[in-house]
Amino acid sequence: MLNFPRAANTPPPSAGPRPVITHLQGRLARMDVAGPLVEVDVSGVRYEVLIPLVLWPEIQALAGDTELAEDARPEIGLHIFYHATANNPVPVLVGFLRRAERDFFRKFTTVEGVGPAKAAKAMNVSVSTIARAIEQEDRPTLTRLPGIGARGADKIIATLRGKVVAEAAMHDAGVAQPVDAARFEHRRVVADAIEAIAALGYPRTEARRWVEDAIAADPAITSLEAIMMTVLRGLDNR
Repeated sequence: MLNFPRAANTPPPSAGPRPVITHLQGRLARMDVAGPLVEVDVSGVRYEVLIPLVLWPEIQALAGDTELAEDARPEIGLHIFYHATANNPVPVLVGFLRRAERDFFRKFTTVEGVGPAKAAKAMNVSVSTIARAIEQEDRPTLTRLPGIGARGADKIIATLRGKVVAEAAMHDAGVAQPVDAARFEHRRVVADAIEAIAALGYPRTEARRWVEDAIAADPAITSLEAIMMTVLRGLDNR
């Protein structure tokens, strides 16, 4: 590559502010509770967005129990926390259904050792529940958050106590019990299996019955591939 000298009066390239995504409005195209993440289709461009676990029940309710087929993807709007650094220039997007949740998350990630991915997984109870635990120095509640531990709980209290009073009084869902990610993942796998079998030309009602019968006969099969193989083997033996 040739490097041409700059004219003497030409200013150096600007290191001004980077563009930041603050909101996405589009179609829910994919869900993966293991992330936990979703893909949002905005006019043909897909964005991968991390989702705090506590919001997963609402996302699941929006999606329903069917596959996210191209002609049946629900509309979704997410307030976005955008994170990119000089050392990690690939942006990380974290999505929220309400602006106040994003504002709390921004404070949460100021705690030493709590990055966006860790914070998203840790938030498996509501913002108000976490904020009250911080203001009341409720270490047991904070310690139970995934990936936090005792030292992490102490750092969170030391950093944020007195700064999340408004969030502690939020009238949100007030989810105090951790969200069971495995249950939602199972529902998604079952829905995907039904849709995949129906796509082979079988009636959807029959596909649902075959999938439910296969799982009832062997609860140990939990992956999409295992369910599909069990159902198709059963059809071959008929």
